[in-house]
Amino acid sequence: KILLSSVVKLLSLNFHSTLQLFFCWGDSPPEEVRHKNMKPKTMYLLAYNAGCGLGWLYCIVRAAQLLAAGASIGDIWEGVGQVLMISQTAMLLEIFHSLFGLVPSPVVTVAIQVSSRIFIVWGHTYWAHECQKHWSLLLIIFSWGITEVVRYLFYFTALLGLSPYPVFFLRYSMFIVLYPSGISGEIFQTLVAMGSHWKFACPLWYRLSLLVLLTYIPLGPFMILNMLGNRKRSFKKRNASEVKLAGVVWPKTKSGDRSSTSTNRAILAASAAASKAGQEASQKVLKEKNWRFGYGKHLENNVRDCLESKEQCIAMAKAGLASAQEQFKFVRGDKETSVAEAMKTYTDAAFESGEQSSQLEGEKPVLTLTYGAEKLGVPYYNYRKNRKNVISGLELRKQLDTWAEYGTLEPDVAEALKTLQGNQNEWLDLSGMHFVLLGAASAMGPFKFLLKHGATVVAVARSKALMKLLKEAQEMPGKVIFPVKKGADWKTPLAQGDCAALEKVIGCDLLTEAPEIATWICSVAPGKPLVVGNYTYLDGALHVQVAVACDCIMERVCKERKDTALAFLGTPTDVHVISSEAKVAMEKNYEEAPAWMKLLESIGLLQRNKAMEKNGIAFSNCIVSDQGPNYILAKRIQHWRAAVARTDGHTVSSNVSPSTATKSVTSNASFAAAYGGMHMFKPMEVAYEELSMSMMGALLIHDVRNPKSASHASNALDNPLCISAATSFHGGVWRCPYTVSTIGVPSAVRYYLVTFWHAILVGLLLTAATVQYVAFGTLPGPADAVVKMLAPLFSPFVALASILRVPL
Repeated sequence: KILLSSVVKLLSLNFHSTLQLFFCWGDSPPEEVRHKNMKPKTMYLLAYNAGCGLGWLYCIVRAAQLLAAGASIGDIWEGVGQVLMISQTAMLLEIFHSLFGLVPSPVVTVAIQVSSRIFIVWGHTYWAHECQKHWSLLLIIFSWGITEVVRYLFYFTALLGLSPYPVFFLRYSMFIVLYPSGISGEIFQTLVAMGSHWKFACPLWYRLSLLVLLTYIPLGPFMILNMLGNRKRSFKKRNASEVKLAGVVWPKTKSGDRSSTSTNRAILAASAAASKAGQEASQKVLKEKNWRFGYGKHLENNVRDCLESKEQCIAMAKAGLASAQEQFKFVRGDKETSVAEAMKTYTDAAFESGEQSSQLEGEKPVLTLTYGAEKLGVPYYNYRKNRKNVISGLELRKQLDTWAEYGTLEPDVAEALKTLQGNQNEWLDLSGMHFVLLGAASAMGPFKFLLKHGATVVAVARSKALMKLLKEAQEMPGKVIFPVKKGADWKTPLAQGDCAALEKVIGCDLLTEAPEIATWICSVAPGKPLVVGNYTYLDGALHVQVAVACDCIMERVCKERKDTALAFLGTPTDVHVISSEAKVAMEKNYEEAPAWMKLLESIGLLQRNKAMEKNGIAFSNCIVSDQGPNYILAKRIQHWRAAVARTDGHTVSSNVSPSTATKSVTSNASFAAAYGGMHMFKPMEVAYEELSMSMMGALLIHDVRNPKSASHASNALDNPLCISAATSFHGGVWRCPYTVSTIGVPSAVRYYLVTFWHAILVGLLLTAATVQYVAFGTLPGPADAVVKMLAPLFSPFVALASILRVPL
């Protein structure tokens, strides 16, 4: 009654009094907190967190009082046991909170955490009187109690839009002590109950409890390490939020944060508003509540509407780009403006040009690709050792035909590279050409390819990355132009090899210096045509920020230098216009799919890959929702800029690169496993970055050099978006019978079965032995012999258990 009346009183106070009660604040809390309009959900969660927190607070305070008064452990249980059971059982509601979306926590994780505690209190402590008198009871009372008081206080303040540092620090620090002590208490409580009660009362529960105890061996350290990871991320996020914003940033939302969801949605809605459907199409986008996983269908609708006509495509692209440049903000000092306004305001010349030329002479121009597989349809890692094998001449032409026939790339890719090879003496001599690489240090960028053929590369990168590029460039015949802080001496440290001094004066930041970078690029190599390529990639929301920065730079350079060409690197997992041949092949491959694929489709594990049409133009939705809406928005901005620039008369190279096993991708175990089995789904092929880089570099040169390529504005296209359908090395995604978003799980399963079959076999045998033990209390003969052989090793633990009053 006291607890409930306290909660009611707490919620009946105004926010000012509530916060004073919790924190003893004399000053008023923030205005937005004091006048916050509470929703029923928020009020319920406040009540839940306050009630549970007060329940656990009662347990630890009362237990401490009784302990100080000399009460026995049994008396302490009598004093707090009922409240502890109620408070712990109430945590079952947290599973439903997560299940119904009241909180963002993952359901499975919450269920495991809550059920482990329920297993202790209802499975052992409540039934075994020995547990209620054992010293380990104090471990769980104080470890659980302190942990939960801090946790519920943390959630309570977060619901009020606050995060007091003391509460934050305790939330992500006290577990270092309380988790080990709490886990120890749980283990001892279980052992005491097993030995004193369940061994006789219910042997089956005894054996199940033993299995649960065994899970503590891997899961105990895992939980602690997981919380250490959470601690690191949380402190990093908190410290980042305290760092002053600078450069291109997400705009503030109505709730006051800089969340990406609403802006992401607003940009696509602005593009949709420029279609024939107008506000109706825009409202469909804006009303999408589950944007994280529902964005794909709206991208598909955007492409469909763009294919209505050339004029509508350009109108929608311009509207989307204008919205992005207006929505995103640029912060410098205390001033915050739109990115579009910043590009007009900060036009000072902040950089000069530095140069590094190699003394090496270029070799005779020869088209080569880097590829080591002997045949298609095998795991990419099978040719790891030969991944740097170089092919050229007739071998290269045969390989191109093999890829085209198999469906890994479109036939026009093979024809384009054969044309490039036929003109290699002229077209691959890049000594008079200037390429501006935004994100020059990107793993998928053409930096090395261009320098190898004698090009002048204008490298836009941060200082540390730029130093690495300059070192690599010393071994290649091309020239590198790089940004230098205005007025700084770069020649002396470059000549003396003083890397530390040079690093301090070179490089730039696309996010914080986009306007000045645009000014500098416009001044580079006057009178020479530039090819400006965007090869940037950053994780999460930052990817969109840098995409907007690069788009602004490209727009300005194109306006000031009319002969500028643009270059982009597309992903196959997007909504693309595809060739009619790819659509036919997709349907044929589905009809010829083996029975096991059809079986997986019938139970919902695979989904058919279907191409759509609009005005006779085929397109396909190959989005993988796990990529997230930010990644796709960044790519859509590039599609829009490509369409607008080509319509304005600029040459635009926009080629699709295949799924590539880069270090950053394969460091994720799930992606590595999926990549390892994708070859099952003909014509899917995963490439190493050496192949992707050499292929994309060669296609870039073809697009720029060949006046008949689709990249040149003088060659008519059915629709501006058709630029992505030309010369696509998609790795089989466009011709695969099933969507790339659903083939990942079967591919990963196949990889694990083939690679780890020994471990899987041992696991199955252990599972069979475990089932036999739980059901009958016996082990298979070999396992029983092993246990008896190891039994003497456990004698020290038995002796220790006796000292700790644990009946084993």
